[in-house]
Amino acid sequence: MREFFVVDGRKLSYLDFGGPGTPLLALHGHYNEASAFVPMAEALAPRWRVIALDQRGHGESDRAQRYERDDYVADVAAFHRRLGIGPVAVLGHSLGGVNAYQYAARQPDRVRALIVED
Repeated sequence: MREFFVVDGRKLSYLDFGGPGTPLLALHGHYNEASAFVPMAEALAPRWRVIALDQRGHGESDRAQRYERDDYVADVAAFHRRLGIGPVAVLGHSLGGVNAYQYAARQPDRVRALIVED
């Protein structure tokens, strides 16, 4: 299910594939979007509940004035807070991988496991 939330006046979009499984936050690569995780979400269900962010300027999320690492990481933190869930596994591909490990380094108490693939 596609959902939206607002951070600093910008709309961000995400796909929550649902289910009873352990939450897994997924961050796509550059020139991609959350829907890239559809096959993975289907393959991991029902053990994992994949929740994928359309990062700023991608998919159905608004474009931004800046695309600095701090901005991406702040968006991930806002996304995680929005979901209202505790520490999670975070998976990132390419651009999303850098954002995932930066988020984990800055918020180690919020990340249970980290998967970076490229």
